[in-house]
Amino acid sequence: MSSPVVISLPRSKSIVIRCLIVHYVKTGALLPVFENDPNDIKIVYNALKTIDLQKKNRVGERCVIDVEDCGAAYRFLMPLLAATSGNWLLTGTPRLLERPILPLVNFLNTHGANIEKISSGWKIQGRVFQIKEIDIDAGESSQFVSAVMMLQAESRMHECNILNSQNPYIRMTERILQIAANRDAIYGVSTFSDWSAAAFWIANAALAPNAHYLLNDLHFDKLQGDASIAILAAQWGIHISENKLGIEVRQIHKLEVSKQSIDVSNTPDLAMILATLAVCYPFELTLSGVQTLNFKESNRLDIMVAELSKFTTIEKHSENAITIYKRNTALPTEFHFNSYNDHRFVMAWMLFKNYGNVHINNYDCVRKSYPDF
Repeated sequence: MSSPVVISLPRSKSIVIRCLIVHYVKTGALLPVFENDPNDIKIVYNALKTIDLQKKNRVGERCVIDVEDCGAAYRFLMPLLAATSGNWLLTGTPRLLERPILPLVNFLNTHGANIEKISSGWKIQGRVFQIKEIDIDAGESSQFVSAVMMLQAESRMHECNILNSQNPYIRMTERILQIAANRDAIYGVSTFSDWSAAAFWIANAALAPNAHYLLNDLHFDKLQGDASIAILAAQWGIHISENKLGIEVRQIHKLEVSKQSIDVSNTPDLAMILATLAVCYPFELTLSGVQTLNFKESNRLDIMVAELSKFTTIEKHSENAITIYKRNTALPTEFHFNSYNDHRFVMAWMLFKNYGNVHINNYDCVRKSYPDF
């Protein structure tokens, strides 16, 4: 039996960012970050360092917190700044400032925060205020709820009135809050590898003949919703098993895949990988729960439909669902894509490398989540 190709994965930025913020709120100390961490982790770490220095130096001038294109930092740091004495400006790229955040702003202002929209971002006058109940719609983004939960620095799900409270990212926040009482435990959780990055390798194993990978330091951690791709993989002739080193992925045989219907409302980061896999494999796929994709780093839904329609027919049923029909023509041997400055598209487009040469403009944006990709 051949040895697997060992694949190094990044730390889960969803987990690490939550751990950084929760640990800082509880202890005033920062957990470490590493050279090969995703850029989003480094953005949050540097923002927390700046906040901490501003607090300790008691500087009265406005302090700029530039979170670049990091949506998690944008949502998660807003409540922290609103509750931290000081004069703050929360800003980022033009695309970031267009992304949904008003439900969070309105909720915080209703409970005593002082947040005002200006042309360059959000002017925040930090002050003490109290939140007794988290009553906020998580439908547009689960991060609104997680942001407030982390400000409380304790698990308060029993007091919350949350729409879509079963969202795995909200549950991730809840679990990290429960773990945070033990510094060693939260440090251990922050080392978990990323299932969103692993999704590429699992999909690639369905396309690459005789693929056999060991996804190093990846485990079924019960925190990451994107691990659900492991269940789907059996339909593609993929065998997945866990051992002490990580997750082993092996292509057993390529199966004829029947029509698939997958709801990605709670796992939107899988949408581009699944859609591209359906085109490449090929099989018919209906994706539902796609209504929030256009609010991400790019207009993901519109771009996905436009780019993949070059290879097969795609029907957009509504803002919530599309069907990618089974491709019946050969793929080309040269592929040219734009990344649209979106790391998820870089990984999705690279699945076409199983069929020819792939050229992607602005490939480096993948450093946002997977620097070693």
